[in-house]
Amino acid sequence: MKRITFLMISSLLVSIVLSNGAKTNTKTEVPLEIEKQNYTLTVGDMVAYLQTKEEHYPHSDEFIERYQQKSGGYIDLARSKGMVVDKRLHLPNQKWHFFDSWLALTYESTPDIYEQSAKTRVYTYLLCPELLLWIYEACEVDPVKVKLAKAEAEYYKTNKEGMAMTTMAKNMRECVPWEDLESTVLAWMAENG
Repeated sequence: MKRITFLMISSLLVSIVLSNGAKTNTKTEVPLEIEKQNYTLTVGDMVAYLQTKEEHYPHSDEFIERYQQKSGGYIDLARSKGMVVDKRLHLPNQKWHFFDSWLALTYESTPDIYEQSAKTRVYTYLLCPELLLWIYEACEVDPVKVKLAKAEAEYYKTNKEGMAMTTMAKNMRECVPWEDLESTVLAWMAENG
């Protein structure tokens, strides 16, 4: 019941913000030559795009300050490499998490990862909320949608009982459709050859 009330209030706030003239992401126009090819965005395409992005973004950093995982996965890897792990400093950063933790380890077991579908491997399979938020922000998703996804992740972190991490990630994806990420990366590819 709390979740339903929370989502209804969040939806109402989004409607109010949008009706008062807030602009949504206008980078949704995919160049015709790419659209005609019915191009499947690969992990390699996503990697090339994300390499150009910042290490920190406000919503993912804010989430990390409050909810960064304490151990496991990228946190344990960072500690094993002697890196600073400090949620107040947003370290390790999520760009490092994507490239040096997730991608590097995935490549070891799946050498063809760069040719695989970004929608499947990055958008659908990743479950870590701080990494998903960073990817959404790096892909210039409408901040209202990022805030809704962040609210889903916060709900999960404060009400874990009975909710699987896969459900949390699915709920975040419902706030941020794949097409929001895809259109930004495809437009970047068209501009940058």
